[in-house]
Amino acid sequence: MDLLNKNKIDTLASEIGQENVPVLLGIFLSELTTYENNLREHAQADSEYLKEISHALKSSAASFGADKLCAKAIEIDGMVKLGLEMDVMSEYEHLIQLLRETRERYERLQPSSGA
Repeated sequence: MDLLNKNKIDTLASEIGQENVPVLLGIFLSELTTYENNLREHAQADSEYLKEISHALKSSAASFGADKLCAKAIEIDGMVKLGLEMDVMSEYEHLIQLLRETRERYERLQPSSGA
């Protein structure tokens, strides 16, 4: 499973128009950064907060072909909904790492701003 499913990006581009992809990609990158920062700053790791972020990430990650992130979000969301035992701190750390890796990979799709 990849961080970036290029086929999904291509499908998205054909559905919404290639010229709209950079705008939506910018929004997605901003979302990833916000979630990463929020998880880092959240003083006490709790499963409800993790579920909230995972639930939100499921659809956006799927839309942009962030397959690995989407799978992790679905896994966490499911574990919390079912009340399964999990190491919340470990899941926080894993999700933060995956958010960072995904963001860095998707940033390479952005055209440079000649500034």
